Amino acid sequence: MVCAMQHIENNGCTLGPVDSVLETLDPYNFKYIEETVYNLAESDDLSLSKPVKEALQVIEEAYKEFGFEATSLSFNGGKDCTVLLHLVVAVLSRLGQPTSIIRTVYVTCLNPFPHVDEFVHICSKRYRLDTVSIPGPMREALQKFLDCSHPKPKAIFVGIRRNDPYAEKLTHFDMTDKGWPQFMRVHPIVNWSYKNIWDFLIQLRIPYCSLYDDGYTSLGSMNNTHPNPDLARKDGGFFPAYMLQNESHERCGRSTNRSV
Repeated sequence: MVCAMQHIENNGCTLGPVDSVLETLDPYNFKYIEETVYNLAESDDLSLSKPVKEALQVIEEAYKEFGFEATSLSFNGGKDCTVLLHLVVAVLSRLGQPTSIIRTVYVTCLNPFPHVDEFVHICSKRYRLDTVSIPGPMREALQKFLDCSHPKPKAIFVGIRRNDPYAEKLTHFDMTDKGWPQFMRVHPIVNWSYKNIWDFLIQLRIPYCSLYDDGYTSLGSMNNTHPNPDLARKDGGFFPAYMLQNESHERCGRSTNRSV
């Protein structure tokens, strides 16, 4: 319990090594993020530079197609959304919008981890998010977000990946299904692997939610989320999420299929 309190006191962020520039509680310098992310996209490490470059191109295309004011972000504090958020602000800076406020929806679950709420809160400050928190379920929450947003979003960035449930056939741009609030879902990291996510976060030393350091590999509510048994240590603790070897076991700590 003491460890958990320390994590929450750290704004829900990892206590592991992070870039000192990104430790501030003040708004981030988007230009710095642009430089580090675009440099990574041009690096010789093709296993990571290729998916980074692809994601940046998708985000750039989305902003050019739908505009800055009509493009929003879905953010829930998970590892995938944290990567997506960092990529989005890099593109905003590259497109000449280094101080833009990002209209963001945070769809909350019942009995959420306080670590996640704290992390979302500090990210809203650091990344200049205009965050609207709306209780689930998802369909109703998204409709409420559209109804309270002016102008109404035409597109929303979503941090879903190919191996997530029901994501097998997704492309970078997909309209929502019939019966759902209508907008373009933009999936910049849909082709990323679990390893890509952690390589990006660790290589750029980006703050992420502290629960991942305690063996959680997929986050939901406190009712259905537990440390991943694959990461159990002999001393009774758990290795951090980035040490998971079998990516197909990412959701072994969940009693439902949704993950972040």
